[in-house]
Amino acid sequence: MKHNIKLGITITLLTLLFIGVLSFKTILPYQSELIVEAKDLFPEVPEQEPSSIDPVKEFDMKLEEAHIIEDLEIPIVNDENAKIAYLTFDDGPSIKVTPYILDILKEQNIQATFFVIGSLAEKHPDMLLRMQEEGHLISNHTYTHDYKAIYSTPQSLINELRKTDEMLEGILGDQYKSKIIRFPGGSFGEKLKPHRQAVKEAGYFSVDWNVLTGDAEGKNVSVERQLDRIKETLESKKRAVILMHDSSNKETTIEALPEIIQHLNSQGYVFKTLTDYVF
Repeated sequence: MKHNIKLGITITLLTLLFIGVLSFKTILPYQSELIVEAKDLFPEVPEQEPSSIDPVKEFDMKLEEAHIIEDLEIPIVNDENAKIAYLTFDDGPSIKVTPYILDILKEQNIQATFFVIGSLAEKHPDMLLRMQEEGHLISNHTYTHDYKAIYSTPQSLINELRKTDEMLEGILGDQYKSKIIRFPGGSFGEKLKPHRQAVKEAGYFSVDWNVLTGDAEGKNVSVERQLDRIKETLESKKRAVILMHDSSNKETTIEALPEIIQHLNSQGYVFKTLTDYVF
């Protein structure tokens, strides 16, 4: 009886062992397949080279670059709202006045426009060369300033302008290229309409004035009077083309000029030559 029981237990154990081995062999292929599929779903990512730049330092560098770019941005100066004063001097050059006018302008670091009379300029080439060297604009005010001769015909005016151009080119060389001129007495009035047209056709640009000091109203107009006249005529003009004179009988203009400049500065004007004038 005992023998039969032992035999039964042995057979049972062997049966269980056989079933276990069979089950393991059946499951194993599926486990291997799942592992392969997992590799396919999550492919191995190659290891990257470590960055030579610290991320924090890299961020700081980008900030620094932004500041550098910002520093390189050059602000655009817009002159549309600027108040500009064009100092202009007619009827020179003269020994008594012109050198002193130039001294004041140099001291103030201001460039002006000189409308020179050809016959006088021819006698004082040294003054023209100084004007040119110090950055002033030299422009044409006819050769004789003789109203009767100049305005007899439009062609007479053109002839005087061309004669003065030739003389100025002879003294100043290729640097003299100004085509800006001023009519003696101004280009105003219906009678001078043909002359204005002739000047335009000849390639010149005529500039009159819209502000004056009144130094042409007498031989030596007082400083006080000149200051009053410029204040009266200046008003609040954005572009002030100011008429003055450097002929030999205008010595009070020398005295008035520093105060005129001071007043213009106080009103917020910057100074330019007519080279920058918009025609």
